[in-house]
Amino acid sequence: MPEFLTSVSLKAPQQQVYDFLLRPENVLKVSPPDIGLQFVQAPDVIRLGSVIEFKIQAWGQVQVFLHEISELVEPSRIVERQVKGLFKQWIHEHTLATGADGITLVTDKIVFEPPGGLVGMLLTKNRILDHLEDGYFHRHQKMKKLLEG
Repeated sequence: MPEFLTSVSLKAPQQQVYDFLLRPENVLKVSPPDIGLQFVQAPDVIRLGSVIEFKIQAWGQVQVFLHEISELVEPSRIVERQVKGLFKQWIHEHTLATGADGITLVTDKIVFEPPGGLVGMLLTKNRILDHLEDGYFHRHQKMKKLLEG
């Protein structure tokens, strides 16, 4: 399965970054505006088993997704899995670690299986990876502003 991997170093305590990632409202703050992210259903703070339903504008239409938080290890790991959505499979792991210099490294790993059928012919692995690259560049820049400022 295709895999997307990216990291950002933040001059912020690991616990602060972890707490930031636990709040869906913060995802709105760091997401690129052109994806039109909207939460249909989301808790204020995610917990193990939390379900998040959201919409994004992607690939020419509004897509609805349902993700479940399948793993939480405070303050170092959050895993969410697609329960319903466009992709055959989507697993997003957020891993946090603090270096000797006190810098928090946030690593995002997304393992996915593109959709099948006609949509899959248009929405290729490379197109998805390009979209993720652009989106996470924006996301990481926003996180730096919000958490280091």
